[in-house]
Amino acid sequence: MEMFNKKVLAERIGPLKKNVNLDALEEVERYVIKKCKELGIEHSYDVIAEEMPYFKTMGYTEYATVFMLQPLNLKMRTGQIMDAYLDNVEEVSDWAAYFRANIESKTANKYQERKEDFDSYSDKAVLVILPGSNKLKTNCCLNKLIQIAKEHKGDIYFKPHPITTHAVIGEIKDLFGEEAILPRDIDLYHFLQKAEKVYTTHISESALYSTILGKEVEPIDVWNNVHQGSFYAINSHLFDHRNNAAEWVNRTFSSPKSGMIHPLVDTDWKKKVDLYFEYIFAKRKYYKGWFLDQPKKNPANNPNKPGPKR
Repeated sequence: MEMFNKKVLAERIGPLKKNVNLDALEEVERYVIKKCKELGIEHSYDVIAEEMPYFKTMGYTEYATVFMLQPLNLKMRTGQIMDAYLDNVEEVSDWAAYFRANIESKTANKYQERKEDFDSYSDKAVLVILPGSNKLKTNCCLNKLIQIAKEHKGDIYFKPHPITTHAVIGEIKDLFGEEAILPRDIDLYHFLQKAEKVYTTHISESALYSTILGKEVEPIDVWNNVHQGSFYAINSHLFDHRNNAAEWVNRTFSSPKSGMIHPLVDTDWKKKVDLYFEYIFAKRKYYKGWFLDQPKKNPANNPNKPGPKR
């Protein structure tokens, strides 16, 4: 149970606290872990890796307050989202309305205690949403950020991620001017609603909220790294379907094949989880034996290592 494990969270997000609106996902995590154990596969929270298509680990995380299931294999992750959109589900739920309600009720933020002192900030047409310190320099295209800053000078805000160090914020201010940088702890979604155009990444759930709100959306990623993020399988389609985002989200997330689960939207979320595992295991079985992992080295065959004590 890593999603709500205090030790795990302390290592990942430090003093920040997850929003209580995520508590509804705890029972989903418990049920998913039970399913993984029954099916004989491993599970891992908030991790991206590249296993074989006949994967051995089911990954899961939260995405825009929703429980997200996806194997640790890029082909399977992207394939399930495409299959979900093409799935002919009988009942299409209004997921878009759920996400809009998150913003209206101020439950969209992943972390608690977001500041709301907005009076000193005028409305700006352009909002650039940056990832955390550990991803900023590897995932964002600096040349594009500089270009955007010049193009929209005086009418732009850069919003640092809550997990951004003071040193990195200082660098951002030096690059783009202190007046253009919002506090890292201020409520992102206030400014998202005010903006006309949003620049974000394939690793941010803000891509979903921006497109659902009908904003003009554009990525700021380094192209060679876009596929490595946890949300790439979904966000890549959101950028492509930004003109019909609500329809795409409703169709895709309503299918069990999407791996997107929430007890407040899914009338029978446990059945949806069961159907997802049936679907993804059928796909997994198809690739059994196609690719082999490198065999583990036997220390006994390594001449540089001392033999066993006798």
